[in-house]
Amino acid sequence: MSELDEVVDDLYSGAPSDFVARRDAAVKAARADKDRELATAIGELRKPTVSAWLVNLLVRDDAALAGQIVALGEGLRDAEKSLDGPALRELSKQRRQLVRSLVARARKLAQPTGQKIGDAVVQELDATLTAALADPAVAREVVSGRLTAAREYAGFGSADASDSPAPAPTPPPSKEKPPQATPARGKLRLVGESERAEPPGESAAERDRRRRREEREQRARDEAQAAWEQAERAATDAKRRHDAAVAARDESAAEVERAEGAAARAHEEEDDLVRALAEARRRLAAAGKAAAVADKEVGTAQQTLRADERELTTAERELHRAERTLESAATAREATSPSS
Repeated sequence: MSELDEVVDDLYSGAPSDFVARRDAAVKAARADKDRELATAIGELRKPTVSAWLVNLLVRDDAALAGQIVALGEGLRDAEKSLDGPALRELSKQRRQLVRSLVARARKLAQPTGQKIGDAVVQELDATLTAALADPAVAREVVSGRLTAAREYAGFGSADASDSPAPAPTPPPSKEKPPQATPARGKLRLVGESERAEPPGESAAERDRRRRREEREQRARDEAQAAWEQAERAATDAKRRHDAAVAARDESAAEVERAEGAAARAHEEEDDLVRALAEARRRLAAAGKAAAVADKEVGTAQQTLRADERELTTAERELHRAERTLESAATAREATSPSS
């Protein structure tokens, strides 16, 4: 595998949301290695749409998917060519089942990335997978794992069926079977018993009436086939819309469940905060009362202190007077002492 192939595989296996950033980083790395050709090739890579990215995820997730798509597509085209109605119906059923299962698997593979998968993306994915089963060219793009945009097959049947019916032959009376006309694109032309051989000895008028009858019968068969194909497409579209609606419903239900869980947690937190606030208010009120009592006690203590200070001042003055009186008395006593 070349270095470019490695870069391409890495880019197209990642989520589309960061494709541009990873591509630019790869370009810078190539330029740092002085590989201008590689840098140019990487820079030209197109960002895949979300539906194309889902297709790439499917192909990379299951190595057997590519062969399954190719085999089923070839089987459908072979059934159309051989005008095998029962086989075509069975293969068409398998095609619808495969497409539905692949769409469901793609949604599951995308979940870890967080990528939103809306109805439009699901419809593009369905159309791309259906086109891959109808058109070999689309199948080759799909199984490459490097799809960049959705694909759609607008025709009926398979892409390699012949484009127009061959003209009806006008053989002479014979017991041999005339060559069968090639069916138009997407139509299954069922050959009636009357077309298999022309009865010998027919007159021109009888042959003309028989041919007109056969044309009417063929038109009726073509109309019935077209009606069946239209009904099949309508059923497929209805199933796709139903699956998309179910997926959207499930996603909405999951979102409601997530929202309800978040709301329950928010209410629980609110209740906790209300209880905490009530407790804080109770403690605040108690602290306020305690502060008021303490303030009152401080006032009383301050008054007592001031009274004690006044008493102390008075006692100090009295002490000073007493000390002076004592000192005078001592002096007088000494003066009257006989020794003096």
